[in-house]
Amino acid sequence: MPPAKWNLCMRSRRREWNRTFFILLAAARALAAQQYFPPGVTDSYVKHLMALKEPSLWGLSRKDATAEVYRFLWLRSFDSPISVRLIVTGDGGRLILKMTDGMSGFESGHLIRDRESRLSKEATDWFLGEVKQVNFWDVPSRDKSQEGVDGAQWIIEGVKRGRYHIIERYSPDPKDPAHILGIALAIHLARLRLLYQQVY
Repeated sequence: MPPAKWNLCMRSRRREWNRTFFILLAAARALAAQQYFPPGVTDSYVKHLMALKEPSLWGLSRKDATAEVYRFLWLRSFDSPISVRLIVTGDGGRLILKMTDGMSGFESGHLIRDRESRLSKEATDWFLGEVKQVNFWDVPSRDKSQEGVDGAQWIIEGVKRGRYHIIERYSPDPKDPAHILGIALAIHLARLRLLYQQVY
């Protein structure tokens, strides 16, 4: 290839690389700029939500008064971070399951699983019945008696009619609302297959 043509080709490639870099940088900055939680909620979950490429439900509650969404963020110290998000629709719901290759107690890792599926109205209504049964919207956000190390954080978020609520629990009892709703989303609806020792 003649030198002049080679230089022109390289300049064109550099422009394309620069354009791609700035697009990715802008996208990363936009994601980082999201406020994931209201004041008073720890920001230690944010890095995992970003690695999972999950949106801010707190932000959604302030922008869309018609949205109804629930999310389970499961941060097990020695296992992959998992999120399960249910978007309630008029004819049922959409369920988004995500997982990274990290370990929640250490590094967030990179997204390795991103699956979306439709939920029937019956399945969605069943979950909404669970939400009502545990009195989700009035459950205290935190239970300090359950704090510890080397266990798992169970975080349930909900958005409905512009309202936002979060429940944070540490390796909760099976009767705790966070455990009930987390299992409902991850095991019953998303059909996540886990070993007994991976549920903690």
